[in-house]
Amino acid sequence: MAREGSVSHFDQLPLSVLSTATLDWMRTALAGIPVDERRFRPNLLIRTPPGTPAFVEDQWLGSTVRIGTAVGVRFVRSSERCVMVGESQQDLPHSPLVLKTIARAHDMRLDALGTVAEPGTIGVGDVVTVIRS
Repeated sequence: MAREGSVSHFDQLPLSVLSTATLDWMRTALAGIPVDERRFRPNLLIRTPPGTPAFVEDQWLGSTVRIGTAVGVRFVRSSERCVMVGESQQDLPHSPLVLKTIARAHDMRLDALGTVAEPGTIGVGDVVTVIRS
């Protein structure tokens, strides 16, 4: 991970992180509607332990997180979601219920947005450690 150059390629902040706890909650809340991380376009999907509550990302806001041994991420806020989460793409059908569910359950917010505080390389399976600020 590194800071982006002169051209911006993000909507709100450079990094969007979603937990599997929140993604699993969405799948349960929208039984019968295909839901996967592509709908939410996270840069990173963090695998959380069984029993982790949905929207755990809220607890990370204001914190710095270490990913692996080198990368530091500072979480600033969650993102407000728009109709794009319900748009069809590849094998995911159009579903306005995705956004309605987020709105009803969590005030249109989903994930944690942040900035790279310490750039470096990460890999699949790297441990994520929350460091309270």
